[in-house]
Amino acid sequence: MSPDYSSSSEEIVRGIVQRITFRNPDNGYSVLQVKAPSEGEPVTVVGTAVDVHVGSHVVARGSFITHQKFGRQLKAGFISVAAPCDDESLKRYLGSGIIQGIGPKTAEKIVEEFGSNALEVIFQEPEKLTALRGISPRKAKQIHARFSEEKEMKETLQFLMQFHVSAGLASRIFQRYKARSIEIVKSDPYLLAREMKGVGFATADSIALNLGLSPNSPERIRAGVHFALEKASVDGHCFLPRESLLTKTATLLGLDTSEIVIDDALAELEEESAIVVEEGRVYLRALAAAEWFVSEFVSKRCSPFPEPLLSEETLLAALTQAAKELEVEFSAEQRQAVFDASRYPLLLITGGPGCGKTTVIRALVSAFHFAKLEVALAAPTGRAAQRMAQVCDTPAKTIHRLLRFNPADQGFEHGPQYPLESNGKPIDVLIIDEASMLDIELAKALFSAIPASATLILVGDKDQLPSVGPGRVFADLLSIVDVPKISLNQLFRRAQQSAITTLAHSINSGIVPDIPEPDGSTQSDAYFLVRKSADEAVSTIESLVADQLPRKFGFSLDDITVITPSNRGPLGLHALNERLQARINPHSQDPTTRVHSSKISQFYLGDKVCQRVNNYSLDAAGVFNGETGTISNILDGEEFIVELWDGRLIRYDQQSANQLSLAYAITVHRSQGSEMPCVVLALHDSHYTLLERQLIYTGVTRAKKLLVVVGSKKALHIACRRSTTNRRCSNLAPAIASSLGHEGPVTVLQDDFSW
Repeated sequence: MSPDYSSSSEEIVRGIVQRITFRNPDNGYSVLQVKAPSEGEPVTVVGTAVDVHVGSHVVARGSFITHQKFGRQLKAGFISVAAPCDDESLKRYLGSGIIQGIGPKTAEKIVEEFGSNALEVIFQEPEKLTALRGISPRKAKQIHARFSEEKEMKETLQFLMQFHVSAGLASRIFQRYKARSIEIVKSDPYLLAREMKGVGFATADSIALNLGLSPNSPERIRAGVHFALEKASVDGHCFLPRESLLTKTATLLGLDTSEIVIDDALAELEEESAIVVEEGRVYLRALAAAEWFVSEFVSKRCSPFPEPLLSEETLLAALTQAAKELEVEFSAEQRQAVFDASRYPLLLITGGPGCGKTTVIRALVSAFHFAKLEVALAAPTGRAAQRMAQVCDTPAKTIHRLLRFNPADQGFEHGPQYPLESNGKPIDVLIIDEASMLDIELAKALFSAIPASATLILVGDKDQLPSVGPGRVFADLLSIVDVPKISLNQLFRRAQQSAITTLAHSINSGIVPDIPEPDGSTQSDAYFLVRKSADEAVSTIESLVADQLPRKFGFSLDDITVITPSNRGPLGLHALNERLQARINPHSQDPTTRVHSSKISQFYLGDKVCQRVNNYSLDAAGVFNGETGTISNILDGEEFIVELWDGRLIRYDQQSANQLSLAYAITVHRSQGSEMPCVVLALHDSHYTLLERQLIYTGVTRAKKLLVVVGSKKALHIACRRSTTNRRCSNLAPAIASSLGHEGPVTVLQDDFSW
């Protein structure tokens, strides 16, 4: 709920912290109860405070507001911790826990012995502390070290805040670099953007310019080039053409292209092994290495085996048995896929919804198991892997778990020196589902771990959105004539009866589908609710999720997922989550059940949440990007429990909680690799810049039982007729084609590429 603001001049509150109602250790956001001589009652102070404790003397500067829920409070721009100025304050300060090893009793002894010089003794002459009973030389050193770190942190904050760095970010910088923080920032402020998540180039560049770096200095241009390449990789590109890189760097730095000597910057970065320049293409070194490895791997696997893995008799027997077990009749395409999987060390299988990709995977597993071969199954996401395991009755893992990610060195245990195994033997076959989600770096890691004798089968839908990471591996491989592949095009009878499937195929063909509006007489698994304004659409979505879908169709709240193209705007991720949280979760109205606060969201008991990054320390099996769950329990010490979708109970503290987001609504990109019983898809004119065919196709195909599109028919028309997603810079297809002795297509950077 938004606060009500009353206009007032800036106020200063000085006092002692009596209670810390809330504190986010990652960004310093705090809610404090402060006893101030100028106020009769304790004052609620809200703002950024670093390392504040009960008993701390604070100075808060800001304006008083009246919050609709929490009443009168001082909204402070920054809350500074002041050094205590009298003996009683010193005792409270030292005994507050701010210095490890000093409790209230020890604090009283120190102040009684050294008086107002207590802090000076701790910092400059800690050996004097050993004169006090209970303080050994070792403990004196610990007290000195903690106090020195506290002092260094305050100096770092003061240094960084003059460059408008927030206290929360300044604290994170200090936690990473400790006493070297100021030295590192002065010597290379761009290191912050390269090494620290959440520190953008603009912040580092502002610090550099404020430190006196010339706008067109070689150091700044090199940093700009490097960041432009990193930004391009985030946008899905493996490289940038030299001229495009020059333009993007100039825009980033606010310079004219004539002011940038890009060849010097490229030469120096290449000498530092930061980049690779090849025929006008400029890569980050890791992406160049990944693209080269994948092209070599694929080009060596396009010829058939001298002898098939399985004889024709074995395949026919396996197919007969699988058809009986699955109660299906295989199409010619499906049968060919099974035979080709036995003939080639690499096979790509692609097809849209309802074309039998899952059935082929089940048949392949059955055939290979029939022949006593070691088969491994994996997918990019946990839900996709679970679905594989269920339909094939065979264990399946995420790719990261299959490769055994090692958080200590940020690498995988399995690789060229330790290929993938099953039951103590090298695997014979690896089947990857949702292969369109493979980016170039994950593909390199995966392919490098495959035994030379093993068969790799990649299964996916080429028309879905490409990977979030750089490259378009699956689509590039499909574009090469000599890469073995099977395209499943036959729509099976059960799928033909599904409106979801038929409209997905229409969208994929650029045809605007006729999605029925519910009129009480039409039975369908897909409906369109036309709403002209974004506000009307939001209200409709809220009513659908909270009332109509559970009541009319029997879906639980866990069955329903709202999908939106965007993060921002009235129909964006953040606005929808806030609205649905307030409607669905009664705990969101009770501040005592709040477990975490971020700049975007408040989290309460009962909230549906989503992990946004891979975290390998929360659980032995790891918690991965995209995994969802529900906040099920509040623990002591600002910790809470999230019950994940697979039943695991994960303990979160305030720092790890910053990796969560609300998940009543998710973006289309976040939904990749998952199927949901019921999908409510927001599709409106306000999404105009994001509307395109692959995005809407991906969103529609997430729905398994029911799809409800809410928005405007105009937005649907725009999305179906616009196809732009494949504009990525990748040289993978030409590299493979060249290695195989002929030319192939190349995706080039378009003129309208923008950030």
